[in-house]
This record gives sequence, C-alpha cells and structure tokens, in this order.
Amino acid sequence: MSATSKSIFSFLAGAATVVAAGAFLSSKNGKKVKKNVVNRLRNIKKETQENINTDWFNDISDSALHSARTFRKKVKL
Repeated sequence: MSATSKSIFSFLAGAATVVAAGAFLSSKNGKKVKKNVVNRLRNIKKETQENINTDWFNDISDSALHSARTFRKKVKL
C-alpha cells in the first residue's frame, strides 16, 4: 500500500468517524450522553475549585524564604 493510499484511507476513516459522531450526538441518546459529560465536567470543576488547599504552597514558600534568609546570613550578604 503506497503512502498516498494510506493517506486517502486515513482521511476517509476520519471523515466517517466525524459523520458517525455527529449523527450519534444529534440523536436522543447522544444528547443524553453529551449532557452527562458536560454535567460531570462542571461537577469536577466545581469540586476542584472548592477543594483548593493552598496551605502546602504557603508552607513551601515560608520554608524557601527561611532558607534564603539563612543563606544570606551565612554568606553575609
């Protein structure tokens, strides 16, 4: 199979996939699936925003500042 034949075959397979996905997503079951996926993504985003814990980041930055001050004192800058 030549490179051109592979390219044409890949294009046709991709086009068929797009058409099939479009047909599925426009059907009643496809709309339900799409709605479920969107709702799950919204819930994940909401949970992520609610559960952000910046204490560990503050601890790291405090530790880095302490280390920098200690280094400055030792080097006498």
